[in-house]
Amino acid sequence: MTSVQRTIGTRLKKLRQKKKITQQELSRNICSQAEISKIENGKNSPTIELLQDVAKKLRVPVSFFFMEEEEIEEFHRIDHQITQLMRAQKHAEILKIIPQKLKNTTAEGTRILLRYYQLINEVEMKKIDYRTCISQLLKLVNDKLILEEYFLIYVRIQMAVAVLYTNNKEYMHAHNIYKETLKLDYVTDDYKKLMLKVKYNYIRNLIKLKKFSLVIAESTEGINESNKMQDMSYLGHFFYQQGYALEQVCASSEKIKEAYTQAYVVFIATENKAYKEILDEYLFELMYFTID
Repeated sequence: MTSVQRTIGTRLKKLRQKKKITQQELSRNICSQAEISKIENGKNSPTIELLQDVAKKLRVPVSFFFMEEEEIEEFHRIDHQITQLMRAQKHAEILKIIPQKLKNTTAEGTRILLRYYQLINEVEMKKIDYRTCISQLLKLVNDKLILEEYFLIYVRIQMAVAVLYTNNKEYMHAHNIYKETLKLDYVTDDYKKLMLKVKYNYIRNLIKLKKFSLVIAESTEGINESNKMQDMSYLGHFFYQQGYALEQVCASSEKIKEAYTQAYVVFIATENKAYKEILDEYLFELMYFTID
């Protein structure tokens, strides 16, 4: 067993387990389950073709299996740091730290991530207009390999473009991007969670387009997917969107109350005080009960 075999095997096993994919699922249409097991245990060295197929299925670049651990940690550390600053709306601070971080890294995935954050914060600070931002974001994902090797970044960038279109009332442009993005193969739990976020934003845009029948269908699908995954991140929002659409199509009061009450219960469970208060204050007559 060489050190390279051991490194590839260890990284493959860790990544597969993190993404909650079984050896059998990973090997399907690629190789035998036994081969995956031998690679993970460092007994076999994969061919470059096999490694490419495995990397494609796991949505990581082939280079991931040879990267220094520091590079992988750097990506997640930067993503977490800037996400926290975004939530605090510290756009100026983000723009201040990004140039230095770009100088300090040569890792392609990290550089794409930093440019993505730079562009969306520049548009927030009105340093560029939304059309320029969209154009530059799309350039970042213009290469087909970005979709194959950096799936999460690709989807986040597509979603950012669609949100910019929605925020600037170009709803059909956003609609088309969401439809294409939702067609992608979300094979792991992490990807499926991201898919729920895409669907939530897609439904927001459908509401702007007044496609209420489609809102009902898509929100129902979102509810079913959330329940299947046992994920409550967007469950309350899907019920809320469903309730709103049911109102618009003059559905029965029972259906409307059912949707809004379900949303209310989920918002309480997830401590989403803002949406609970909206329902308490404005929609209490359209629910079966409220809690003080």
